[in-house]
Amino acid sequence: MNKDKKMILGYIVGGLLVIGLVPSIIYIITSLFDNVYRLEIIQNSIIKWIFIIILLVIGLIYGIGSIIVQNSIGKGGPVEIGNIEISPKTENLVVSGPYKNTRNPMLFGTFSIYFAFALYINSITSVVLVSAIFVFMLTVVVKMEEKRLLKDFGNQYEEYRKKVSKFIPWFQRKIK
Repeated sequence: MNKDKKMILGYIVGGLLVIGLVPSIIYIITSLFDNVYRLEIIQNSIIKWIFIIILLVIGLIYGIGSIIVQNSIGKGGPVEIGNIEISPKTENLVVSGPYKNTRNPMLFGTFSIYFAFALYINSITSVVLVSAIFVFMLTVVVKMEEKRLLKDFGNQYEEYRKKVSKFIPWFQRKIK
């Protein structure tokens, strides 16, 4: 399969997972638990919508920005499932754009969007589910990605990893 077709397939598979499957699962599980008990997060709808909009904007900036920069500079994509490469791996280490603030801007953007979705549902169950998904992503998936990046980019990635926060953009590391 040529690189362009592989890239398109990667974004279709990734998009279906991120935009369709995961939010659907969050909604279904939240609905099941909320039939037993329901704990709302924010009572005031104006405050709730302010948080939702802020989180969506941040999520879209980091999520879409990371895809654009990864394609233009990295010449590849992130989608790999079970060591099976679905989109072409990045050829160049990307350290600019949203990657200068966090090593995982796509994940940060997705988390922001999912958290906005959890606030929209307005249930503590959805917040717990979103948090659990991201603990898994940060402890399992990111570790696998970092092994590949160390193998592919060596010292260049190690230096970048020393300087830039793993997840939260505002927690930059200080070099001594």
